[in-house]
Amino acid sequence: MEIILSISAIISFFLGIFVLLQNSRSWLHRWYSIFSFITGIWISVNLMAGIFPAIFWMKSAYAFGMLVAITALMWILLLCEEKVNKLKIYLIWAGALLFFIISYINELIIKNITKIYLGGYKGETGPFFLFYTIYLFGILFFSIYKLLSKYKKVKGIKKLQLKYTLLGAFSWVTIVTIVSFILPLFGILQYTALDTPSTLIFLIFTTYAITKHHLFNIRVIATELLVGLVSIILFIDLFLSKSLPVLLLKGGILLAFIYVGFGLIKSVLREIERREELERLSKAKSEFISITSHQLRTPLSTVKGYISMLREGVYGKLPNKMRQPMENVYKSNERLIKQVNDLLNISRIETGKIEIELEKIAIEDVISEVIQELEIKAKTKGLDLKWQKPSQPLPKITTDKEKLRQIILNIIDNAIRYTNKGYIAVKVKHQSFFKSNHRFLSKQNSSQRDKIIIEIKDTGEGLTKEEIAHIFDSFSRGKAGTRFWTEGAGLGLYIARRFIELLNGKIWAESKGRGEGSTFYIELPVK
Repeated sequence: MEIILSISAIISFFLGIFVLLQNSRSWLHRWYSIFSFITGIWISVNLMAGIFPAIFWMKSAYAFGMLVAITALMWILLLCEEKVNKLKIYLIWAGALLFFIISYINELIIKNITKIYLGGYKGETGPFFLFYTIYLFGILFFSIYKLLSKYKKVKGIKKLQLKYTLLGAFSWVTIVTIVSFILPLFGILQYTALDTPSTLIFLIFTTYAITKHHLFNIRVIATELLVGLVSIILFIDLFLSKSLPVLLLKGGILLAFIYVGFGLIKSVLREIERREELERLSKAKSEFISITSHQLRTPLSTVKGYISMLREGVYGKLPNKMRQPMENVYKSNERLIKQVNDLLNISRIETGKIEIELEKIAIEDVISEVIQELEIKAKTKGLDLKWQKPSQPLPKITTDKEKLRQIILNIIDNAIRYTNKGYIAVKVKHQSFFKSNHRFLSKQNSSQRDKIIIEIKDTGEGLTKEEIAHIFDSFSRGKAGTRFWTEGAGLGLYIARRFIELLNGKIWAESKGRGEGSTFYIELPVK
């Protein structure tokens, strides 16, 4: 039990230092460190009472036990962002300090002590013992009440933090109640010493709660546990030294390791902070793009409407010399609308606001719609857009029709843009594992492995291996793309990849090299 209490005291001091180093300017961190240090002193006092039995240590155990409760309450009020009247705070502190002082006055809390042992004593309780107990547990249960009230109101990370704190508080109070009050009623006293180290449960849970990183990053937890464990082992080994030189050497090693350990923890935390800052910037960028795209789309749609009416002669016949310039304006506006829509899609994907609307569809119908939409564009460039529709109907799939249509359209549209002569061939096939490779499997199991594969082949410029590796990245364009289509932003294939991932499919490209054309594949599961 002495070893358990020693380790508990060390961990309490360690956690207090660690949390203070996280943010020494924050009162939340400061009060937690004060609470942790007071807890470490309280555990040490109980340890001293067991090693050097004296009534002073027992009085100190009661005195610092009250300080543990009041400092925990102060930290919890800050965590819950409670605005408590200063007069009430002063009164609560006045009561706690009064009991702290009374604990050292003879025969008020404990009296007639005949024996002191680790975790308890034999004797009688004083006249103020009942008031002390009521006040102490009043503070503890008031703290839990505040945590529960706040927990019901908040969401997100704050709710997770409060959840961890509540788990720690409930565990701590439950263990103290059982070993210090319930079991002694039945004459079971050998477990009373466990009430002191049980505070560690609350400390550990709340340390994870107050430092947000702990809730989400296993590297920080692993690093801190490793540093803490090795420090404890070195500290215990320090007391096993048999000579002064060995003691000094081990002490130096312990101090050096603690210094290096804290440096390691801080470096890991800095790395996480940098990554979180990048994530915040990325989120801000996505939100900016989303807002900008929404603001641009409305006026562009208005411009498109007026240009269409001018082309159709709603405001009078358009002069011949104005027809081609108006056609150019219309096409430029269409390109700008597409780029704005692409940016809007990206912002929705990156912020997780995009929705999937599943329905049962025939994939041949979706491809036919896209071919019909793009065949005039292909003919304008003198390209042959071939659609090799299967002779037998393919199995219907459950997917988001509009997003699948966007994927196919982006790839075929890219093929038309970057192909100067020849053709673009589109075909689709059903690949069944049941029929080809797994005859011994049941039809039900194998159907989950069935897939539809769309192949889009062109006779364009082709791709190098390096271009294939990055072709689906955002704002990435091959050399042929920058040469033949300067207006593009390199977003079409990126959006296609992100959409296909949302649909649990795959997309990839193959090419024999420059001048050999390219083939894009879209794979979708049959559900």
